[in-house]
Amino acid sequence: MSKFQIILLSVFGLFILLAVMVFALYRGGSSSQEATVTVWGDLPSEAISQIIDTAVPNIDKSLTIRYVEKSADSIDQEFTEALASGAGPDLLVVTQERFLKNKPKLIYIPYDSVGERDFGNSFVEEGELFLTKEGVYGLPLAVDPLVLYYNRDLLSAAGEARPIAYWDEVYPMALKLTKKDPAGNLAQSVIALGETRNIPNFKEILSLLLLQAGTPVTESINANLRSALSNNYGLPVAPGESALDFYTQFSNPAKAYYSWNRILPSAETHFASGDAVYYLGFASELSALRNKNPNLNLGIAPVPQSRVSGKKLTFGRLYAVSITRGTRNASAALRAALILVSRDISEPLSKSLGLPPARRDILSGRQSDSALSVFYESALQARGWLDPENVSTGNIFGEMVNAVTSGRARTSEALGAASRSLDNLIK
Repeated sequence: MSKFQIILLSVFGLFILLAVMVFALYRGGSSSQEATVTVWGDLPSEAISQIIDTAVPNIDKSLTIRYVEKSADSIDQEFTEALASGAGPDLLVVTQERFLKNKPKLIYIPYDSVGERDFGNSFVEEGELFLTKEGVYGLPLAVDPLVLYYNRDLLSAAGEARPIAYWDEVYPMALKLTKKDPAGNLAQSVIALGETRNIPNFKEILSLLLLQAGTPVTESINANLRSALSNNYGLPVAPGESALDFYTQFSNPAKAYYSWNRILPSAETHFASGDAVYYLGFASELSALRNKNPNLNLGIAPVPQSRVSGKKLTFGRLYAVSITRGTRNASAALRAALILVSRDISEPLSKSLGLPPARRDILSGRQSDSALSVFYESALQARGWLDPENVSTGNIFGEMVNAVTSGRARTSEALGAASRSLDNLIK
């Protein structure tokens, strides 16, 4: 355990006794007691505040919920500082990528308040990342799944009737649709894979490939989190090695299906300009892509799948509502959290955010809008992994990819080094 973690746990350990005492009041607390609950998150306030201000009074007149938008880059630091000074929020909207590093500053909800079975029946499977043996650390609010955006005009011009559904279909597409200028430079790409610098979602795409291959990235062994990157699970080749090899080969000029390099524009810009057939992006990127090029004939499909695994899944960024150790009214904070993830709030909030909700009962409904139909299906298939520190793991993944593409290491060596770095980060 690092010195920083020891200091952090010591500071927030002071809140533990208070938290236990306050949660003992859950069952005896009056739901009619007036209270104001402050929520911090990095989701846009214009999409949330109006829904809260309109809907909450109809559900609980005694409760006022105030949402404060924070920058995604600074929210964790601001939260830590505010909590240490006694000025933190009651609730924090946190993703599974930021859960572990904030866990010492959060309070779990006992299973006698939110049952484990009810949780599983109510929310998408990825939400179970917030479950521990003690209780629930976050109530799922919304999911931002990775989807496959595609250029319908480029596919039609090539005589392709549908987008790719499996990863092995990328190979013939790369041979058919990759174009080079007279100087041999890439002019049209099939898909952005194989690099880090100009693929903003490279870590999430690589996570998707790892999860589809059967590697959970991290796993709990005897209640201790460990890296699973290099585990072979009894197979001749570690699934993680296969995933990394697949990802990196598309930036190798020696390969016949070479389709991407680091001198190209950013992946989403290249796609929005009409110079890439496919783009792996989040559901939340739809508006930005349309705004960049209103004339782009854009289609949306689920991400390609592995033919081997037999499972349909995508990577998802799951937003959950967590109770903080800084709350002075845990009973009201729990009431507010349950209201925020209720159907009465989740449904309009989902439409306002442009993100699928995390509730199964809403996701099961048929959607007439083609984009929402893909987003809802993908939300149910969304998976993730427990990330010890999202910025540091991004650097680890980046070094792993760059070690292979630069020729400094073989795939197995780069994967092993990344696994060791991940274990060191967890410790």
